[in-house]
Amino acid sequence: MASLTLTFPPGTVASISKSQGDWYVDSVNTTEVVIVVEDIDGDGFISNDEWDAAVSGDGNDIGDSGYLYRDGGVSGTLYSTDGTTTFTEGQNVTNIRAAMSNHFEADVSAIVCFATGTRIATPTGPQRIETLTEGDKVLTANGDSREIRWIGRREVSMFEMLHAPKLRPVRIRAGALGNQLPECDLLVSRQHRILIRSKIAERMFGTKEVLIPAIKLVGCTGIAVEDQPRALEYFHILLDEHEILLANGAPAESLFTGPEALKSLSPEAVEEIATLFPEVLERIALQGPAALVPSNKKINRMIERHLKNAKELISG
Repeated sequence: MASLTLTFPPGTVASISKSQGDWYVDSVNTTEVVIVVEDIDGDGFISNDEWDAAVSGDGNDIGDSGYLYRDGGVSGTLYSTDGTTTFTEGQNVTNIRAAMSNHFEADVSAIVCFATGTRIATPTGPQRIETLTEGDKVLTANGDSREIRWIGRREVSMFEMLHAPKLRPVRIRAGALGNQLPECDLLVSRQHRILIRSKIAERMFGTKEVLIPAIKLVGCTGIAVEDQPRALEYFHILLDEHEILLANGAPAESLFTGPEALKSLSPEAVEEIATLFPEVLERIALQGPAALVPSNKKINRMIERHLKNAKELISG
């Protein structure tokens, strides 16, 4: 059984209380808060029961991909899990509190994107992601040309990497996915999903292609979380639809704007997308992801079968 150490810098933990139907921040932490969660099932995520046990919860504790909460009634403690979103005294957090679910599987990385240096396929050849801009064209795994509608970026400091280890990227070594992919090492955030294509996937799900978070691939040969923290910049690419891009030659998703995925973005980024591209949000929400996204338990079984049978994650 592994342990997950959650480190909350000053300003990311708020004491909140309910007043006339709304929730408000009474105070915020001025010193670092550390909570150790026992990852009972070893999946790298925090379940509702695991969080309850870590904070001596009474069953009313809730959470989502961006926030965790403890206690109940008319007061409690709200935690921001991305390590950078801070609270202020008097802030109205009613919407945050209302959006949280009693049934959650929280991952404290809260970022879904590519790292600086990733080479994205375009109609004129691979191009480093940091040189792309809105209006540029990229190629999908199907060979279609698509226009970039929005690019988001976020710098993660070495301090954040040290104090919030789940911000560290997953490194997929050249050839680790199979079929000589990726063509060179690929760095993505933990929750960035990679398109896996195999007969094992087809037997399990009725389709050869499934989207798997990079963190779920850790343990496969050549795939691991970076153990040397350093400053890094992450990038999101939003297209008109959720698509599979080619990143260092490997199939990986564009930004998916479903409700949970949007929680990985800053409020400012969500507001910008909603203002400029409301039709994109609606279309992606209606269409869903570009490929099947299995449940975590089924993903674990699929990876176990790949490892047991020494099968490539992307077969020809």
